[in-house]
Amino acid sequence: MTVQKESTAKLQGVPETLMITLYGRYTEQSYPDCILKDEKAVEIAEKIDYDFSKYAQGWASQLGTVIRAKNIDNLLKTFLVNHPQATVINLGGGLCTRFFRIDNGEVNWYEVDFPEVIELKDKLVEQSNSYHLIASSILDSIWIEQINPDVNQPLFIIMEGVSMYLSKEENKALFAQIQRMLTPKFASITMVFDVLSKKAAAKTQRHDTVSQTSAEFKWGIDNSQELQTWNLGITLKGEIYYLPEFANYPQRMKPFWLKYISFILIPLFKNNGRILQVEIN
Repeated sequence: MTVQKESTAKLQGVPETLMITLYGRYTEQSYPDCILKDEKAVEIAEKIDYDFSKYAQGWASQLGTVIRAKNIDNLLKTFLVNHPQATVINLGGGLCTRFFRIDNGEVNWYEVDFPEVIELKDKLVEQSNSYHLIASSILDSIWIEQINPDVNQPLFIIMEGVSMYLSKEENKALFAQIQRMLTPKFASITMVFDVLSKKAAAKTQRHDTVSQTSAEFKWGIDNSQELQTWNLGITLKGEIYYLPEFANYPQRMKPFWLKYISFILIPLFKNNGRILQVEIN
C-alpha cells in the first residue's frame, strides 16, 4: 500500500529554505562519521513530497548545516543544565527537530513560523503541553501574545538560518519587539542566532543551495559588536566561528577544497558564518 506524502507546494521563497536544513540533517544520518544524530529528521523527510535532489551538490551547505546545528544544540544543552524548566522559543524554526533531540521533560517549547510552514509541520509532529506550534510571521507581534509568561524562569530564543533573510531594519524591529514585549514576562532573555558577513550576504546566487530557491539574502554583519549600538538592550556574550570546523572533516570535502583547507581557518573565511549569543534586557 502506497502512503500518500504530504505536499510541500505552498513553500515558496524563504519558507522553502527550511528544506535545505532538513536535507542536511536527513542526509547526515547516512555518514559513518555522523556529526548530528537526528532520527526525527529522517522520519519527517520520508513523509513529505519534495525533490531534494537539487541540493545534492551542496556538500558545503550540508556540512555547515549540521555543524551549526550541533553548536547550537550544545549551547542550549548547557543552558538547560542550569535552567531545566526554561522556556525556549524557536523563531523561524521550519521543520527543525531540535526539541526531539534535546527535550528534558521539563522545558516549555514554542515553534514560530509562517502559517504555511506550521500547517505542514502540524501534520508531521504532535503538539503537547510542552511543545507548541504558532503560525505567525516572526515580524508580527501575534506570536508573542501566545507565549505563556514565567517571570521566575529564563527565556532562551533560537533563530537559526533566519537573520540573513531579514533586512537590517527588520532584524532591528524584531529585537525591539522582543525587548519591549518579552523582557517583562521572563526572568532573563538569552538569544542565540547565526549571521553572515556582508560579503557572504551579497552572494545569494553563488550559494550552493539557497541559489536553488527564490529566496535572497538581505543582511550581513562583519562586526558583531555593532549589535550593541542598536540601543535595544543587546549585550554580546559569545561568538562561535563554526566554519573552521570544516577542517575536522577533510574526508567530506571535495578534492578541490582539500587544496585550500588552510584557507578556511583564516579570518576572511571564518567570519562568513558565526553563531552569536546575546542577552536582551
